[in-house]
Amino acid sequence: MTKDRHFYGSFILILHSHIPYVLYHDEIGENWLFEAVAECYIPLLNMLKKLVRQGISPKISISLSPTLIEQLNSPYFIERFKAYCYMKMELAEKDKEYFRNSEPHMHYLARLWKKFYYRTLSIFEKECHCNLINEFKGLQDEDHIEILTTAATHAYLPLLREDASIQAQIKMAIQIYEQCFDKKPEGLWLPECGYRPSCLWTPPVGNGRPGDLDSYMRKGLEGFLYENGIRYFVVDNEQLNRSYPQDIHKSSMETYYIGNYPVIILVRDHKLSEQIWDFRVGYPGNGAYLDFHKRHGSSGLRYWKITQRTLDMAYKHLYYPKDIRNIISEQSDHYKWLIKKRLKAHHYYAGRPALAVCAFDTELFGHWWFEGGSFLYRLIRLINEDPEIKMKTCKEYIKENQASGRIYMPESSWGAKYTSETWFNEKTRWVWKNIYIAEQEIRYLAHHLMPDKKLQEITRQIIRELMLLQSSDWQFMITNNHTKNYAEGRVIEHFENFSRLAQLAWNYIHNQFINDWHYLNHCQKTNNIFKEPEITWYK
Repeated sequence: MTKDRHFYGSFILILHSHIPYVLYHDEIGENWLFEAVAECYIPLLNMLKKLVRQGISPKISISLSPTLIEQLNSPYFIERFKAYCYMKMELAEKDKEYFRNSEPHMHYLARLWKKFYYRTLSIFEKECHCNLINEFKGLQDEDHIEILTTAATHAYLPLLREDASIQAQIKMAIQIYEQCFDKKPEGLWLPECGYRPSCLWTPPVGNGRPGDLDSYMRKGLEGFLYENGIRYFVVDNEQLNRSYPQDIHKSSMETYYIGNYPVIILVRDHKLSEQIWDFRVGYPGNGAYLDFHKRHGSSGLRYWKITQRTLDMAYKHLYYPKDIRNIISEQSDHYKWLIKKRLKAHHYYAGRPALAVCAFDTELFGHWWFEGGSFLYRLIRLINEDPEIKMKTCKEYIKENQASGRIYMPESSWGAKYTSETWFNEKTRWVWKNIYIAEQEIRYLAHHLMPDKKLQEITRQIIRELMLLQSSDWQFMITNNHTKNYAEGRVIEHFENFSRLAQLAWNYIHNQFINDWHYLNHCQKTNNIFKEPEITWYK
């Protein structure tokens, strides 16, 4: 801890990076990944390396989901992303010619889009050597950033029925992390900040088997994390407010042990986070910024600014990149002032340096908020120039500071009403029934193991299908009617794949006739994720 009496505290910025598994599926899903890479991950890496070249260590914490890592490391992704960039350059060129004589400013913007994708592809190929994960690794190896992990397929852990499923999601994540970063992770992002304590737990829906709604004792999620070497995770401020004991003062500007394990929680500051993530009141909603939703019909490129938050799409004005420079300066100045104000106030109250934690989806910066990367770049520079506050990674802060006490949290999340209802409701009940059926089936399979390479090949694909079925993304999309049909289709696909492959495994175990090898090959190609999942995790 810094001893200077004018040091007010530390700022931790956490960026959570995740895209569901979309490779080898339809073009719509793959484009989600390509857009995030072009508009967010590559610009983020470029910004971080620029700061390092300028002698500034960014000290941000970035969680990379195992699903995202597997996709970015895929040879298929590399070739498809290159093709995507070339396609975007061609579309920009066509727009440029189309606007040449009729719309001079749109012609100018089309030129900028072509330059953007050319530069993006050049960075990807020449600077990153088509290996984005290795670039993140290099930054972590030099202590400029910290990389956190998360559940393997971003499953909503509080509602998984089998403890073995939670273990498998965590163990798979750690396996991928070690393969990519040559070390074990110490921090984990709980998907959706979803937490469940040790409790007498009743499944919210049955699976059609006897005793399927019986209650039973379960350990808290912090217990699973501790057993796997994870020492800290992040929760929302409202989750802390609902924690016990209720008769002690609790602050988002402190860290706490949770439950009965030496696992620490970092608490997301709601007031500071709202200034960015809430489009209605936050910085990204400024009318001068590039509008995310309005796109040119033939190319899908964006030429319009937000103009006004509630304005009809038909009346949006054209985007002027030069207009946003002063706005970014003003907003980053203001945000740095807000951070310092929060830290300073708590320092005066507690008599010691404070902590402010902000956590966001990485895809906000550059993808949803096109100018967000420029905002972050200037914010990090401003904080670096101020000796009274300092950026820290989660690991650095926890190593240097003691937790303030021990708290006990109820089941909660950062979703609607801070409960699990975003992921379990009447719209998603059928999804969880399928998950619970699959969870119990794989437990039965795990107890009928025999040393056989072909059976191992089958069971590994079964695990992949189960983990993809468990992804919280599908429940979120269904609940919010956001690409609902796509999500429902993916749930049906993975459950059918699981069921058919489970039957294949049983037939193989009992030496029965098998004519489904071609189906196994199809699943292995389409859902080609996680090389070595282990069926023993489900015993």
